[in-house]
Parts: sequence; C-alpha cells; structure tokens
Amino acid sequence: MATQQASSSAAALATQEVHEDTTVKWFLLGAVCYFAVVGIIALIIAAKFVWPQFLGGISYFTYGRMRPLHVNGMLFGWLLAADMGLAYYLVPRLCGVKLWSEKLGVATAVLWNVIILSAIVSLLGGYQKGLEYADLPTPVAVLVVIAWIMFGLNIFMTILARKYEQMYVSTWYLMGTILWTAFVYLTGNFATLLPGITGVNQANLNWMYTHNAVGLIFTPAGLAVAYYFIPRASNSPLYSHKLSMIGFWSLAFVYVWTGAHHMLHGPISQWLQTISIVFSVMLLIPVWAVVYNFIATMKGQWHQLGDNVSLKFLMSGTIFYLLTCFQGPMHSLRSVNAIVSKTDWIPGHAHMAVLGTFSFLAMAGV
Repeated sequence: MATQQASSSAAALATQEVHEDTTVKWFLLGAVCYFAVVGIIALIIAAKFVWPQFLGGISYFTYGRMRPLHVNGMLFGWLLAADMGLAYYLVPRLCGVKLWSEKLGVATAVLWNVIILSAIVSLLGGYQKGLEYADLPTPVAVLVVIAWIMFGLNIFMTILARKYEQMYVSTWYLMGTILWTAFVYLTGNFATLLPGITGVNQANLNWMYTHNAVGLIFTPAGLAVAYYFIPRASNSPLYSHKLSMIGFWSLAFVYVWTGAHHMLHGPISQWLQTISIVFSVMLLIPVWAVVYNFIATMKGQWHQLGDNVSLKFLMSGTIFYLLTCFQGPMHSLRSVNAIVSKTDWIPGHAHMAVLGTFSFLAMAGV
C-alpha cells in the first residue's frame, strides 16, 4: 500500500507542469531595483520642500525634472513591472500550463528595461510632454505600447491553451487589466495630443487617463495578486467566487466615469461633474465586495498575522484599499472637494492607493 501511494505521488508530481519563471525573475528583479532607486529620488524631492536650494544648481536635479521621474518610475518602473512579473507567475499556474513563450516574455522584460532607462534619460534631460502620468516623450510611449502588446499576447495565448475550463477571478482581473490598459494608455498618451484637443478637452482626457491609470490598470492588477495570494498565504479557500465576480463587473462598469471629479468647480459642464460624482460614490460597491471577500476569507486565520510576512502585507493592503476607496468617493462630493482639492489631501490619497494598497499587495506577491 505504501509503495502504491508513493508511486501515485510520484506520478502526480511527474504530470505537474514545471514552470521556468525566467520572465518572472527578470521583471521582479528589475522592479525591486527601480523601487529602491526611485524611493531615493522621492526623498530628494521631499527634501526640496523644506530646503528648496538642495541640488538646485544642477539642472538634472531640479524639481520640475525629478518629480515626473519619481511618478513614472514608481508607476511603470516599480509597480506595473512588478504586476506584470506576478501575472507571468499567476496565469500559467491558474491555467495548468507553461507560459506560452518564455522567450517572448524575456524579450518583453528587456524592452521594458529599455523603456525605463529611456524614461530616466529623457525626463532628467527635460524632454517631457507635461501631462500628468503621461510625461514620457512620444517615442518612449510608443515602446510602452509595443511592450504591452507583447505582454498581452503572451498572457492571452497562455489562457487560450489552459487545461482548466473554469477561470479563477485573478485571471479575469488580469485579462481586464490588459484590455483596459490598452484604451486608457492610448487615451492619455496619444488622444490628448490630437489636433484640436486643447484646453478643457485635453484636461478632461488627461484626468480620464490619470484616474483610470489607478482604477483600471493598477487596481485590477493588484486585486488579481490579492485574490491569488490571500487564499494561498492563509491556506483558506476564497470566501465567495460570486462576490468576486460582482466586484469585477461593478469595477468594469463604474470606474471609467470617475476621472472628471478632479475638475469639480472647474470650467467643465455641470452634468459631467454630476456624473463623475455619482459614479465615484458607486465605487463603494466593488470596494465593499472585494474587502468583505478578503476579510471573510481570513475567518479563523487571523492568528497567522503574527509570523506570516506575506499576510501582513496583504491584509495591510486590504485595509489601505478600504480607506483610500472611502476617501475617494467622499472627496468627490462638491462640498468636501471645495475644501480638500489642491491641498496635500490629494497626493496623500494617491500615495495611500499606489503605495499603501497596490505596492503592499505587490510586495506580498514578490
């Protein structure tokens, strides 16, 4: 009997896919290095607020050049690269197959490093478009599009070859990330530059991109990571697959309309302001669906937070997600927005989302 069990176990192991994870390692190693470097840049920028003359005599280190580098470095050098690396890790395992093309994945990682290094040189050199989150010069933005096509092709072909018919929610969120990023990035980096798109129209498109970069790029990618690793790290089944689908589809429907709340009390139509407020408040639906699902999954497992490092980051990220996504709908209300808009409340809110929530989830994944 023992021999038969051993043989069965060996056979089961033999039939399991062996994942190379070369692409995963390339992306995650690069992401962690950029995180450290851009974190130092953040400290230099912070120092300039209390000591404006600090490095002020060197053009490359002036605030107007370092601030875009910090923003783009954190968003694309660290967080998106980390999420892409984790996607290369999750999808093959959730599909029961190897990554469709490890060579294409490594080529994508190499191109992504070329993009980030090009961004560092161009932004410090003063070559930028001057649009929030869309500072990268157009040639570099074109390379981002090419890299994203390579990434999307590899992920979708892996999903197409899957052994498991039913797709787990993390796969849904990653597919959404790829498709939503495509139209969001093209809007913010190319549609804003079309002839005739100036003034308020350009600002409206830019804020549609900026807000949805968080909501339709980093949010679904981060939630895909959390939906995979919270059950794995806690060794508990996901509380509700149905609730996860409610969160996914409500996010898909609601988030795209919220960007205009950055221009409340500005020179845009009242009806557009009202729509952005209504949909911003409706964001509470996907947020509560996600947060309740994660907390319910942890039922009876909270004691693991004592020594499980991944769970510490995952659940801290969940709490930050709850806080920042309550904060956002509230400051989209006209009466609140009149007080907090254009103050440190707004960058605080952005940091709680990108660093407190999605970077914590990415750290756990790494």
